[in-house]
Amino acid sequence: MINGGAVLKNFIEYIEDSCKNIKDSHIAYKYKRKILDEMTERANEVTGVGLRDEKVLADLLADEYPDLEKNFYVYEKEEKKKARASLLRKIFAIGGVLFFIAIFVAYFSISKSTGAWDKTWLIIVGGIFSMVIFYTSFLIKRLYHWHRFLHPLARVLIATCIMLVAVFTFLFVLMMYNPGFSWIFVILGVLLSFVADLVFAFATKQKFRTVSLFVYIPAIFTMLYIILAGMGFVSWLTGWLLIFVGVAIDLIIFMVIVAHNAKYFMYKQEDEE
Repeated sequence: MINGGAVLKNFIEYIEDSCKNIKDSHIAYKYKRKILDEMTERANEVTGVGLRDEKVLADLLADEYPDLEKNFYVYEKEEKKKARASLLRKIFAIGGVLFFIAIFVAYFSISKSTGAWDKTWLIIVGGIFSMVIFYTSFLIKRLYHWHRFLHPLARVLIATCIMLVAVFTFLFVLMMYNPGFSWIFVILGVLLSFVADLVFAFATKQKFRTVSLFVYIPAIFTMLYIILAGMGFVSWLTGWLLIFVGVAIDLIIFMVIVAHNAKYFMYKQEDEE
């Protein structure tokens, strides 16, 4: 352990002199306290192996902790970032509770005033779905930035959010208007999930994204056929040709990839020769 207060005083003087241009604040105090603790711990390690000269010890530690002022601004930025994240977590937690209460207040108020209890339950469903989508969007962002290993989970969550919107739209249209084609919104949700997954896969350069493309394109055109035929825009008897359009696009993409690879291997072989 370091002896007496002389070395500690030297550390404090060095820290204060190095940080003289830093404005006093709670973060500045935490930073100075942190540096002092680290220097003291380091001094104990050094004195433990035999170095006892206080002047040499002070100079050695000063050399190990240069640019304290410059490092402070990095530390300050990280501390403010942590503070904002902590504040957002509190706001989301409190806001979530308040929003949940507001959903039920709106549900009972509107149901009592209108008497449409068989339809107003959609307020609760829509509110819960919107909360799930809102919080899931932040989780998707974190999964994207954390590690590529977690990207498949992010893709599943994106598809889940889209399907929640599609299911609520289906329920809303069914309960409010009850048309025969309300089920189409579920199919539309599947189609949009495929599209969103492809966009994510290519934007983040996922492995096997080309395989996903070959699988999704015919599936997307199949969903499109069902939607258009269900809405009456195309005939069920002839609209199935849209499926072959998807297969044709797959073949075109496949031929382009084969031609590109053949050209690459040809140039590679010429370079080797």
